[in-house]
Amino acid sequence: MQTKSKNTNNIRMKIVNNNPAKRAGSNRLSITVNSNDWRVDNTSISMSIRDATALRNFLNEALPPEDSE
Repeated sequence: MQTKSKNTNNIRMKIVNNNPAKRAGSNRLSITVNSNDWRVDNTSISMSIRDATALRNFLNEALPPEDSE
């Protein structure tokens, strides 16, 4: 099983891929947005690798490359 993580000041991202369970949906991307307010819990979203790939393609099309700003 392959796990990769990336943290910034505001979000935590974790991807689990090649899960030996081989069950549908066992390969996942999780994104957690940290709350700076003690009254509000952190917000998380989890999606399949297929959905994460669709999200990546959408963002690549919708956002300009970094060097063109």
